[in-house]
Amino acid sequence: MNAGEVTAILRDVIVQYGLPFTVLSVIASERRWNITVRAESGRTVPLSVHDGRPSSIREAIQEKLEAEL
Repeated sequence: MNAGEVTAILRDVIVQYGLPFTVLSVIASERRWNITVRAESGRTVPLSVHDGRPSSIREAIQEKLEAEL
């Protein structure tokens, strides 16, 4: 996976579930993706998910975003 692919997954989750977040950044680090989104309130929300299969990354992103609501 590369940053563009993870960004596409992130945006798809946001759109599919109507989540109130805007993508700010997706940065690879050792075996993780460090993601920063902005909440509708203007709050910056950092997330970190393990690298892996696209379906696993998608599930982790969805769970973390929903936990921030």
